Amino acid sequence: MAASRNPLLRLEHVRDEIRALTTATAGVSRESFLESYVLRRTTEHAVLIISEAVKSVPIELTDRHPGPPWADIRGIGNILRHDYYAVDPLVLWNILTVHLPILAPVIDRMIADIQNLTGRDQG
Repeated sequence: MAASRNPLLRLEHVRDEIRALTTATAGVSRESFLESYVLRRTTEHAVLIISEAVKSVPIELTDRHPGPPWADIRGIGNILRHDYYAVDPLVLWNILTVHLPILAPVIDRMIADIQNLTGRDQG
């Protein structure tokens, strides 16, 4: 399987983006986030990567892990690419503070499930 379509690799990308973004924004207040061009753009880019990675994960796999709004995660990349001028910073803040913390443990479970099936060590 091509690396670009490898579900484990793509899930690891999601995990890594969530971890890096969480670290970069730890302790940041909503007001500081909204005032920071760099944090808003960093969040947009991380969410775009997450969206692209999830688009490469087979639907059968995401269906086995209900809860996250997979269709919305796949679709937000289109909004960030094509309707970037209409992205509400409060929506980004909500993704950062509400949705990504919920998504993170699901991604961890998905990675563990694949690793258990393939015998690959966790990294």
